[in-house]
Amino acid sequence: MLADTVLRWIEQTSLSSAIRQSDWAVMALEAVHLLGLALLGGAAVIATLRHADIRLRTFVRELRPVALTGFALMVLSGTLIALSMPFKYYNNTAFQWKMLLLVCAVFSTLRLARKPARVLALLSLILWLSVGFSGRLIGFL
Repeated sequence: MLADTVLRWIEQTSLSSAIRQSDWAVMALEAVHLLGLALLGGAAVIATLRHADIRLRTFVRELRPVALTGFALMVLSGTLIALSMPFKYYNNTAFQWKMLLLVCAVFSTLRLARKPARVLALLSLILWLSVGFSGRLIGFL
């Protein structure tokens, strides 16, 4: 199967091995991942409240770099964490849900930026919270 071949190749790379064998790498990457979540999550909540007609326009413009930094930190650290144990993540139902919810959350946030609506704002907030929740479940499934 193609997925197994790709995952086995990823698992055997020096980067994957280095992360997996390090005493601190996964913990440090998880800390960076949570920092990114805090930055992105805080900015997303404020942006969502703004789109729900709560007067926060000034904050939204100023928080865009914070949100983008948080998103970049999450994507980079999350990718490195997943590279350390590709089979574990690929076969994990919570991880699969997290990736699906992440795509939906990004799409809804981008759509919300073009067309403010209270229902879409609420949906976006629920999706982002679900991404975090399913990410937390990964270690338990």
